[in-house]
Amino acid sequence: MTWLDRKQQRREHFQRFVHGWKLRPCMACNGSGRYDHNGSPPCGGCDGTGKERYKPAQAADLAAVKKG
Repeated sequence: MTWLDRKQQRREHFQRFVHGWKLRPCMACNGSGRYDHNGSPPCGGCDGTGKERYKPAQAADLAAVKKG
């Protein structure tokens, strides 16, 4: 695998999984990272971070246009 092949793979990965994604408070735990205040386990929706990733509609539309 050449350097250019690897560079193309990194570019595709970034465009697909990183670029345009935003963070917002998790809807399951309301951003606390836990389901309630009584020592419950970490939230399963956000893995205890309190944030969930979402792709805004504009970014999703742009990706569809770029694909073809």
